[in-house]
Amino acid sequence: MTARTDFANLMKNCPATADLLAEVAKLTRAVGEEIFEGRMIDFLSAVVPVDHCVVFTYTNSGEAGHLFTHSRMPADAAEQLARAYVEKFHTEDPNYQDIQKLENKRYHTLERRQGMSQGYDPAYKNHFFDSSGLIDKAAAVGKVEDGKVYCNFYRLAGSDTHTDDEWDALCAVMPLVTALVAKHYELSKARGLVFQDNGSENIIRKSIVHNMVSSDVAAFDVLTEREKQVCERILLGFTTAGIGLDLDIAPTSVATYRKRAYAKLNISSQNELFSLCLRNRRAS
Repeated sequence: MTARTDFANLMKNCPATADLLAEVAKLTRAVGEEIFEGRMIDFLSAVVPVDHCVVFTYTNSGEAGHLFTHSRMPADAAEQLARAYVEKFHTEDPNYQDIQKLENKRYHTLERRQGMSQGYDPAYKNHFFDSSGLIDKAAAVGKVEDGKVYCNFYRLAGSDTHTDDEWDALCAVMPLVTALVAKHYELSKARGLVFQDNGSENIIRKSIVHNMVSSDVAAFDVLTEREKQVCERILLGFTTAGIGLDLDIAPTSVATYRKRAYAKLNISSQNELFSLCLRNRRAS
């Protein structure tokens, strides 16, 4: 019996495995897209429930950043925790030294922490765990071209801590999830998305085309703010329907703003908009 036959029989006789592979495929297709975060949580939920997921980044020089948070806790509270970690507390993380040592490995699972009571500086523990409701943590680090991604998966008070079987299941999928997070980060950067801490809000995702359309290129000064927003999303590959959903306006309104913008820019197509953007980028 060949490996191919074995695999086919496994898919036939174990529908749960087939369903899980379908979730892996959905998650993989979302890499580099805005829907990735939600898809990742959906995938994890199919394996073992995770209440709070936060991914930080580290540059090769040790500077911390925040990629995304997906959580059951209130959004403001989750944002404040992430901001505090990046701005003040990341060097107090017991995993900090291990994160810095990850040089020649693509992936590393960090120590499991239950109850969040051991190994933490008192101020760190008080800020992040005593009042947040985080009770159980699994973490992993993946290497990227310019540093590392640091993935943290938690349970919240009200949920039980992971059972041994759940912990084994989470450990089994963490290499896959962390590798996809790393690719998501690298692809997002390659497509022009830059993740940065702006000091006053948690993180802004600011793209190259956003910089150009909104501020850097005089040719776009003739556009209204809404016309700029529509042009940004055209350059990023959004469909008319996608622009409407993202800006919460009707597709007919998108078409109107696009028509007005093209008229002001003296162009008539998406290709000409790309060319205008590229010409001005070369000149800048």
